Amino acid sequence: MIQKKKVIAKMATQKDLNAGLKIKSKFLVDVEWLDACAHMNVEKIKLNALSEFLCPTHTMGKVVAQDKNVLCVATNVSAANGIDMIAIPIKWIKSVRMVDA
Repeated sequence: MIQKKKVIAKMATQKDLNAGLKIKSKFLVDVEWLDACAHMNVEKIKLNALSEFLCPTHTMGKVVAQDKNVLCVATNVSAANGIDMIAIPIKWIKSVRMVDA
């Protein structure tokens, strides 16, 4: 009989990361963060809503490195070609969903 592995998901916020939370490399992550975004032909800017110009983004993969400023997530891992990785500024992260793989 095949036993199903219990999936354990945890959530971290930017506040947790700013406080020094280290994400173990055994986790698969879904990082929700706000990225820079270019806009053309802008006619009006609401000064009290500038964050609306940022681009909500999700990055999924495996954490390969982290320090107090940056979370590096591998989105592809290859024995032949190394990793494809994105470096996300900690201060741009809204939340991290961690799944024990």
